[in-house]
Amino acid sequence: MGAAGVQRAAIVTGGASGIGRSTVELLVERGYGVVAVDLTTDNFGWVPEGAPVVPMAGDVTDEGVNSAMVAACMERFGRLDVSVLNAGIPGSGSLETLDMAVLDRCYQLNVRAVALGIRAAIAPMRSVGGGSIVVTASTAGLGGEKGRWPYNTTKAAVLNLVRSASIDLALDRIRVNAICPGPVRSGMTDKHLGTDVGEGLRRMIPMQRWGDPDEVAAAIVFLASPEASFITGVALPVDGGVSAGNGHSLPPQGEGVRG
Repeated sequence: MGAAGVQRAAIVTGGASGIGRSTVELLVERGYGVVAVDLTTDNFGWVPEGAPVVPMAGDVTDEGVNSAMVAACMERFGRLDVSVLNAGIPGSGSLETLDMAVLDRCYQLNVRAVALGIRAAIAPMRSVGGGSIVVTASTAGLGGEKGRWPYNTTKAAVLNLVRSASIDLALDRIRVNAICPGPVRSGMTDKHLGTDVGEGLRRMIPMQRWGDPDEVAAAIVFLASPEASFITGVALPVDGGVSAGNGHSLPPQGEGVRG
């Protein structure tokens, strides 16, 4: 048993807000101790005093930060069972004129940082007989969109990284899966709510509403759990049905539904 009665431990990157925060909260509810990583610790004021959460500041594109977050988990909780590699960055612009530095930064955070996070988790998970890695990809990795080629490209790349890693690590009993959120309310997307862009996205969703971070967190925690013990290498859409369509027509219009 780990620190403060914790029996299982997890890392969540991008853990201060949005999907990351919801995932931290749900993991704690399920009995995990969590190391929550973000660029700064300024936005972790929501963590209750005494909760088994270790806020940590760092840029996950840095290999040293990935090693440090694992070391912090081992020091505080004595083990690592789950790693949720959720940090990511958007990128968009003209294919003809956009500064290629935007693509480079998307690659660094959306792909390379995930590879570093997977690599850092292998040894500690192997030491406890296995574990689960869940990567936040996107429906943007399942198809193309106007003007978002840096994001689309890197999210597609990370899906094949997940598939490849799941094969390499299967005999270590380390499962590697991805979730592909559709339009979800978060700090990265709230600017679109109430705009023509936001309404256009909502209209494309068969369930006729944006998703909530807690709905994505529930899918992440399921894939991380023993209930998903024979699931590895999947890209699970959590998108209200967006990926079910072929883009030829809009779904029926109506009031948004949940559940």
